[in-house]
Amino acid sequence: MIGIIGAGGHAKVITDIFQLTCPHHRLVYFTSSPAQLEGTPTTFSDSLDSLQSEASTITGWHIAIGSPSIRKHKADQLTAQHLSLITAIHPKSVIAKSSVIGAGSSIMAGAVVNPSSTIGENCIINTSSSIDHDCSIASYVNIGPGSHVAGNVQIESLSDLGAGTIVIPNIRIGKGCVIGAGSVVITDIPDDCTAVGVPAKVIVRE
Repeated sequence: MIGIIGAGGHAKVITDIFQLTCPHHRLVYFTSSPAQLEGTPTTFSDSLDSLQSEASTITGWHIAIGSPSIRKHKADQLTAQHLSLITAIHPKSVIAKSSVIGAGSSIMAGAVVNPSSTIGENCIINTSSSIDHDCSIASYVNIGPGSHVAGNVQIESLSDLGAGTIVIPNIRIGKGCVIGAGSVVITDIPDDCTAVGVPAKVIVRE
């Protein structure tokens, strides 16, 4: 049995991946809001008590929540209880043998991770996006649908690249950054910044 934290739109995509890759596993959902998924999946409160009560029957956990900061909070809860996070990798993604995918990350349909790249824990590499060679993507990073990250790029934890973002080679995007959809990043972005445009320019510094 697989435990899924969240039951919104992102959970629909994760559910599809697990139904394709683990068809014999039952999926159960933990959420504080009503389930949005079709059918009648088993849904529990996402409180620590309920996670503990179900832990013995679940072989792996996945956090199906889009927000990087909330995903980290839930991962910290699971880790504190010594519960195992598992990846969700769509069979129509392409991952080089020399690349490393961290626990709890999701790789969507059509995504490509090229050689010698590292994807951290609990990342989302979204539909039809690409990570080229020798990239370092830290934990809790979102790469939006249709985004393309060129070679030797470093993206720090908790950063979120909007749909259709392009990052040229040898760029560093700092921790906790937001890159607006359709932006083209051609210079380094400092920590805790929001950048938008073509080329991307910082509009907010926290």
